[in-house]
Amino acid sequence: MAKRFSFRFCALSLAVHACFAGIPLLLPTPGIAAQGNQQTSIRTLSDKGIYWYERYRFDLAVQSFNKILLLDPSNASALRWQGLIDLARGDIQAANVWLGKLQMLHGNHPFAIELQQSIALAGEKRQPFAELRYLAVSEQVPVDLPQRLRQLLPQAPLGDAAVQIYRLMSRTTEGREYAKKQTLALMQQFPEDLRYTKLLAELGGITKPATRKTAPRTTPKPPINAAVIEPSPPSLTTETPVVSNFERGQQLGDQAQQHIQQGNTTAAASLLQQAIDLNPAYPWFRYDLATLLDDQGDMGSKQSAQRLMDQGMSKDPSAEMRFASALLAARQNRGKDALDLINAVPRENWTEGMSALEKRVLYSRHLDSLRALEQQGRYNQLANAMGANPTWRAEPEVQDIEQNLQQKKQVRLRMSYDNAVIDGEEGVSKIETNEVPLQIDLPLDFERTLFLRADTLNAKSGRVNPATASNFAKLGTTLATDPAISSDRLDQNYNGHVVGVGIQTDQYRIDLGTTVGDYPVNDWVGGVQWRTDLGNGSLRLEVARRMVNGSVLSTTGAVDPLTGETWGGARRNGVSAVYYEAFSPTLDFVGIARANLITGKNIPDNTEVNLQGIVGKTVYQRPGHEVEIAASLFLWSFQKNLRFYSFGQGGYYSPQAFASLTFPVTWTGRLNDWSWQIQARLGASESREDDTQLYPLHPELAAAAAAQGNPTLQAGGPGGGGSTGLRLALERQIIKNLVVGAYFEIDRSEGYNPDRLQAYVKYSFGDFFELSAPPEGVAPYSRF
Repeated sequence: MAKRFSFRFCALSLAVHACFAGIPLLLPTPGIAAQGNQQTSIRTLSDKGIYWYERYRFDLAVQSFNKILLLDPSNASALRWQGLIDLARGDIQAANVWLGKLQMLHGNHPFAIELQQSIALAGEKRQPFAELRYLAVSEQVPVDLPQRLRQLLPQAPLGDAAVQIYRLMSRTTEGREYAKKQTLALMQQFPEDLRYTKLLAELGGITKPATRKTAPRTTPKPPINAAVIEPSPPSLTTETPVVSNFERGQQLGDQAQQHIQQGNTTAAASLLQQAIDLNPAYPWFRYDLATLLDDQGDMGSKQSAQRLMDQGMSKDPSAEMRFASALLAARQNRGKDALDLINAVPRENWTEGMSALEKRVLYSRHLDSLRALEQQGRYNQLANAMGANPTWRAEPEVQDIEQNLQQKKQVRLRMSYDNAVIDGEEGVSKIETNEVPLQIDLPLDFERTLFLRADTLNAKSGRVNPATASNFAKLGTTLATDPAISSDRLDQNYNGHVVGVGIQTDQYRIDLGTTVGDYPVNDWVGGVQWRTDLGNGSLRLEVARRMVNGSVLSTTGAVDPLTGETWGGARRNGVSAVYYEAFSPTLDFVGIARANLITGKNIPDNTEVNLQGIVGKTVYQRPGHEVEIAASLFLWSFQKNLRFYSFGQGGYYSPQAFASLTFPVTWTGRLNDWSWQIQARLGASESREDDTQLYPLHPELAAAAAAQGNPTLQAGGPGGGGSTGLRLALERQIIKNLVVGAYFEIDRSEGYNPDRLQAYVKYSFGDFFELSAPPEGVAPYSRF
């Protein structure tokens, strides 16, 4: 019995000894345990630092990252964040020091690339990036904005640079899709970086919960006297830890962030509200819920976010609560409220974040006022405002506005060669014009520009051929074979100029001019035009007297081959209105109405009315490319039919009823220093013309023609048919202040086949002349 007990005791002793001997094999060694604890501490400190960085508490953020570098002096993430904090403070030199350490320790590490890109955007790329930011918030966002943003940096953006660039890129449909794709790739490559997750949610992408397992995010400086949840009675086997309301609030906040990443904002809001209920005087749980509500976008949610922070102020109007409330106010563009909140805190108690917020709000307010003046075309006031407040002159957005402003005072020259041909009978209805439009712009101040026009206009119809003349007068008062006709009067070719002077702004244009030269009829032209914005549209009104193109007779007048008497030189005297409305970024409407009294020398007065409506739909849009299809309905009517060339007729097409329906397809593009537009048109029309007297103002001529057995009446009738058209335009910026371009246009329909070609140059005597997209030629003064 004793032996058996001794054996069992020895066996038990050996077993117990073996168990204790095996414990070192089952538990981590001291080195491994310390390493795990250090990584947990680094993650916790990093979460704290990012938390305060996002709330402009750079002083607290720096403390967290400094502690990381004490634990791990070569930590790439902490080195990166220290550089980003110095950039946020405006210290590029200090940020470059951190970049140097990063590159020395880690080479071309992604965090080094991220910091280098952020430094570039704040330094050497500051001006071009500011210009692109300005374009992104402009009324007409360039279709090639995403492409230009992609060319800004030599590598795909990371970190803060990615957030800024992809937000701007999302201003176009194509850019948004590209930004979502790139952000999703970044989120998968850097799952611990919640900036990408938040950005993807902002862009409307499908997000997934973060995959990394972290300890609950802890926030420094919990509220004083935070309440403690009493532990439940201990059981026989376990002991329940004591958890403060603040710690519980942090756990709820972390759970809320996971729900936000999954797109479950309702659950996130509920968890954050629980955290607030546990810690009603702590500002940052409130701020997280307020920003979640604000991001919903609707007015009700934004008002709820504001009420939430107002309730916090009523419970504890501390400096931290004021700062959090001010951050929300600035986020909601309530700059005055933001400043009032932090100004209640004594300056000596201000944190670095408060100073940064004040600067941001004041700058945003100043920038908004400048942009409002710029959009309203009040450039003189804009110049005064910039001169009166030089504090922000060094900021890139302000410099960009100032550069645009100075360009308005540059002398500019526009010149072209324009050739237009309409087929017809030699010496009668045929017309070929060769014009050299020339305009010089002389700025009077930042708003008003004096422009001078000196166009050359050569109009040729050719020579009347007596051998092919019909049995009544096609041109003038008698037959082309009449022996009394002077031979040199059979040529209907005239050379001269159209000169004028005017003043224009973004809102109005006033001009006055006249034709000079050997034209049979010289007369004045001019007009007053006024434009205003109307919400998403605009309205342009004009009262004007303009030339009537279509034939030599209507444009310059003609000489009667028999008597040498002149007639023609028609002028449109009337009013017009052009209304534009953008229903959406891809759907718009243009409505045009005109009413004119047409007068001229030795021709009857005539009234003209026309209406036109155009609906356009963008069906394809990519960076630098846009395709639009449209439908255009045109209605036109004249009191009298005066389209013939006998003495007293006007020589211009003037149907009593005309209707056309046209379907143009237009491709507009821009790539680097090129822009182009290609348009193809297909349509159909119906018309009706009344009978017309060949000598409407001269019954004696009609009697003489009748005595000779010649017609005195031209029969009218129905007309119309199908039509096609094509227009090609191309423009190139040769150097910054020199642009050249050309376009070609043809129309083909029954009885009307005009061709037109123009080559042009635009030059600034300053440092810049913008490339137009679509291309914009130089309109002859005769076609104003």
